[in-house]
Amino acid sequence: MEGEPFIDAYNDNTSPEYKELETRLLSTCSKIYKAKFGNKFSHCKVKKLSALSVIRAPGTEAEMGVVFNSTTPLADLPQNNEVVQTLVEAVNNTNSTFDVSISPDSVKVESGPVSAITTAPTTAKPKTAAPTTAKPKTAAPTTAKPKTAAPTTAKPKTAAPTTARPATTAPTTIALITKRVTFRSVQDTFTNDLLNPSSAAYKGRATMINTQLTPVFQKVFPSSFKSLDVVSFSNGSIINVIDVSFGSTSAPNSTQIANALINAASTVVGFDIEGSSISVNGISSSGVRHKISLVTASCLCLLSWILSNQQ
Repeated sequence: MEGEPFIDAYNDNTSPEYKELETRLLSTCSKIYKAKFGNKFSHCKVKKLSALSVIRAPGTEAEMGVVFNSTTPLADLPQNNEVVQTLVEAVNNTNSTFDVSISPDSVKVESGPVSAITTAPTTAKPKTAAPTTAKPKTAAPTTAKPKTAAPTTAKPKTAAPTTARPATTAPTTIALITKRVTFRSVQDTFTNDLLNPSSAAYKGRATMINTQLTPVFQKVFPSSFKSLDVVSFSNGSIINVIDVSFGSTSAPNSTQIANALINAASTVVGFDIEGSSISVNGISSSGVRHKISLVTASCLCLLSWILSNQQ
């Protein structure tokens, strides 16, 4: 302390001398920071007392913590220079009377803003046995060059980036046209368990037909074919009923569907397709079959005529 030499008792933070100076420091600084920061401020605490190492100005140096409430948002905490300036302005105010003298030129902040450590040389007159009227204490001048707190630059707050969700397009619903297709398998024998969709015979035949005819329609109608479902089996050798669904914008006509089945008749295995029995939505394919038969007959007649002329 300037004006009062540092004593060995200040090395022991349990000594009466240390406690007496600590009390006066905390009382003074708490009033200053409470008045400035209100509920943001929590308390002060003395870290250490040590000898002031300033030539020609012997005294005591106090290392003190200024603690702010943990509930205070970081953005609302004071910056280092504000902590320093608050204490300097208070001790420079000629109307202020404190229990300890603080040299304003040597106040600095070691870290902050939370639990900022303020080092402040203090000057206190030694206590006398019978004090009378106390004169206002003035801070002893010091020859040390004033230390300025390192300016701090608060990083600007950046708004969290926002990612706009891409606009979603409502799914397009494609209307379907379902064709009811019927054909006879003349080489197969009907059994009553084919009337029960839960029977092994029904499930096996339905899977066989679906597995072999689905690729046929996918190949012939790649842009419009959607699905094939077995509907039922009935007696007559075996009459097979299936539903074939197509996209409404490019669905094939009944003749095209019948022709696809007629062309597949020579490739299917495990069942047969009688071409003349094919009907699509109740329209028989016999006309298609008859046309093919006429073309075939014409070719045979032509071949017979050519061969007869060569003899």
